[in-house]
Amino acid sequence: MSSYECLLRRIGGAAAAAVAAVLLLTVTARAQSVTIIVNGQTMTFDQPPIERAGRVFVPLRGVFERLGASVVYANGQINATGNGRNVSLNIGSTNATVNGQPVTIDVAPFLVGPRTMVPLRFIAQSLGASVNYSDANRTVTINGGGGGPQPPPAGLGLALIARYPAAGSIVPSLARISAQFTHPVDPSSLRVYFDGRDITSNSYVNANGFNWTPQYTVPVGNHAVRVTGNTRSGGSFDRSWSFTVRRLL
Repeated sequence: MSSYECLLRRIGGAAAAAVAAVLLLTVTARAQSVTIIVNGQTMTFDQPPIERAGRVFVPLRGVFERLGASVVYANGQINATGNGRNVSLNIGSTNATVNGQPVTIDVAPFLVGPRTMVPLRFIAQSLGASVNYSDANRTVTINGGGGGPQPPPAGLGLALIARYPAAGSIVPSLARISAQFTHPVDPSSLRVYFDGRDITSNSYVNANGFNWTPQYTVPVGNHAVRVTGNTRSGGSFDRSWSFTVRRLL
C-alpha cells in the first residue's frame, strides 16, 4: 500500500476527500507549469497538460499537427500519419503500433471532457522527433518530426487498384463499379462520378475503396468513372478510367 493510501485511511471521510483534492490540484498544477517547445515554438493549449505516472500528457491535435502529422480520430482510435510514419493508439489502452509494429506504452491515452490526452514523449519520438527535458526550468524541448505543419501533398502517390470493370475493358453488361485505393482516404471527402453524374450517395464508400451497383440497365457504349477526394495525409486526388459496355451477339 502506498503512503498516499495509508494517509487517506488514517484520516478517512471528508478529510480524506479534501486531501485527495489538494493532491490532485498539486499534480495538475505541476503539469501545467511545464513549458513545451516544439521546433522553437512555445506551445499553448486550451486544455493544460496533465501529468500521470511521471508522464506528461497533452491534447491530441496540437502536438501531432505541429510535428507535421495528420490525425484521424474515431471510436476511441487515434491514427496519425506523417513524416513517413504511422502511429496508432486507443483510448484506455497501453497497446499501440508504430509503422505497423506493436508497442506498449506506460500510460494509456485518456479523455478530459472533449479533449483526448496523449503521452507527449511517445508521440514525439514515434514521429521521429528528439525529446529533451530540463528539470531545472521544467521545459520539454522537441525538435524534428517534420518541423511544423507541412503543406498538403498532392496525392500523386494514390492509385486505384482492383478496378471493375478494368480500364479499357469490354463487358456485356454492368453489374457494379468498384475500386480500391493504395492509400487510405478521407471517406467524407470522397466523390464518385459515373459519366459525369455524382453517384456517391448511392455508393458504399470507406477509407479503402468504393462499390456502386446501378439500379438501371447501363446502355451500350463507352463509359467513364471519376473519383476525387483527399487522402488521410491531406493530399487531394483526382483519378479516372473508362470501359465499354457491348452486348454479346
